[in-house]
Amino acid sequence: MEDLVHLNASEIDAVVFDIGGVFVIRHWEPVCRGMGRGGHTIDPDPVRFHEAHHHAVRALSSRIDGGPIDEYASDFWSHYERAYLSHLGIGPGELDSAVATMHHEVIGKEPKPLWRQLLVDNIAAFNRIVDAGIPVAIVSNNDGTAERQMIDFGICQVGPGSLRSVAAIVDSGALGVAKPDPAIFTPALNALGVAAHRALYVGDTVHADVIGATAAGMPVVQLDPYDLHGDFDHVRFPDVAAIADFLLL
Repeated sequence: MEDLVHLNASEIDAVVFDIGGVFVIRHWEPVCRGMGRGGHTIDPDPVRFHEAHHHAVRALSSRIDGGPIDEYASDFWSHYERAYLSHLGIGPGELDSAVATMHHEVIGKEPKPLWRQLLVDNIAAFNRIVDAGIPVAIVSNNDGTAERQMIDFGICQVGPGSLRSVAAIVDSGALGVAKPDPAIFTPALNALGVAAHRALYVGDTVHADVIGATAAGMPVVQLDPYDLHGDFDHVRFPDVAAIADFLLL
């Protein structure tokens, strides 16, 4: 899957990670509970939920037509939700009501954070990268609580402490700038003290992560565990473990 011709481990001095789709996805429990209140039964299979997330990301990638992407447009994430719910077994005739239920009963009513199903293998590989002495940072389109989330999830913190240390946790909700705007990466690069072309960005989406990091002058890897983006020409790895192997071996 990975196109190593366009990525050289010796040219990477630091790694910057996204959060959603890299360390966490939506937790199956609140989704099943909220969808059930709307009359939609979903099998509580964590693996199926992981697949659903990445198939939904692929649906977003299919919306890219060369023009600017507004991640906060009212209809943009509807493509994610329809693909997500379809992969969880919702039939075509139920999709409209299921999307409405997702917004009203899950996103609107379930306790936060909804995105809390930890991707433990990715986190373990992240730990390998940090423990090897490679400087790292976090850049996420988030709601202003990214730094708290990383601590609560037991993943990392800024500066010294009981968790792995990162140079910065940059949150679009706190900064007021969101991917794919390349300006969101500047605070992380400044904290790391590296040039953009020496900092690898790891994310899961094309519209925000690949396009945004590329615009910032950073090499970028998309996590694509089900090989759903073979028609794109950017570098893809199945998981963080493959990135750790690439950087450390």
